Amino acid sequence: MAKLPVYGISAFQEKQQEDFFYSNDLRVHLESHKFINDPHKHSTYIAVLFTKGKGEHQIDYSTYAVKQGSLFLLQPGQVHCWKLSKDAAGYVFFHTKEFYDSIFVNRKLHDFPFFFLDSNKPVIYCSKKELDTVVPIFEEINAEHQTQLPLVKSKLGSLVDLLYINLSRYYLNNQDIHPAHSSTYLKVQKLQRLIDAHFRTDKLPKEYAERMHMTTRHLGRLCQELLNKTTTELIAERLIIEAKRLLTHSDLPISAVSEQLGFEDYSYFIRFFKKQVGQSPKQFQQAEVHWHE
Repeated sequence: MAKLPVYGISAFQEKQQEDFFYSNDLRVHLESHKFINDPHKHSTYIAVLFTKGKGEHQIDYSTYAVKQGSLFLLQPGQVHCWKLSKDAAGYVFFHTKEFYDSIFVNRKLHDFPFFFLDSNKPVIYCSKKELDTVVPIFEEINAEHQTQLPLVKSKLGSLVDLLYINLSRYYLNNQDIHPAHSSTYLKVQKLQRLIDAHFRTDKLPKEYAERMHMTTRHLGRLCQELLNKTTTELIAERLIIEAKRLLTHSDLPISAVSEQLGFEDYSYFIRFFKKQVGQSPKQFQQAEVHWHE
């Protein structure tokens, strides 16, 4: 299996254009960049709005329905691909982290609930009223990007910020997630980032509790309160996402995948994967090949 490609903004626009932002009509985007139909990652944040069409969008090995009003929000590093009907239409834009953070000093991208935790769902299914609000903002973002008038970066930043504020309200209404100022939310976000940094070496809840200077029981309570999951489940989810990425998009044998993830016992990795996924690593590989055919 070939190594998974990672695309930055330069893969989608001409050299003379800026390297921090890209926007396009979705139909034009799909026609111009056929390579995005295969599994890949981006080094940027992405927003994709479907105003028409249907299909399936696979993001980090979970499959989401595509329909009118589907709005997908992806973070850097997430693996995705899709199968779309020929009439799929809408808008898409990408931007770097630096683009947003350089404009807004007191607010960061991870303050928005859909970018807050890796485990949060990457899709909002907009109602008719919500869609009527967001479509004009996507249209203006696209028009602004194409015209390249003075102060384009500032205006694009303001439009993206307005969109993300609106989407945060829709997201929180639909997902039943605590607001970002909640202390529980902030602690679980910190845990998620620690897991992201250390999952290859630290696989026990007590190791993360020690890093966060709290008891294992207290950390477990926070996870249950916010996500209705145990700390062990969060660690396992991160391991499984990485295992799936390596199994599907690298040339490594299963034994080497096990080793890269920090499992000293190869047979234990097989049992762990099967318990979490319901298939052996080999069965998962074969099923993924079939999905992408």
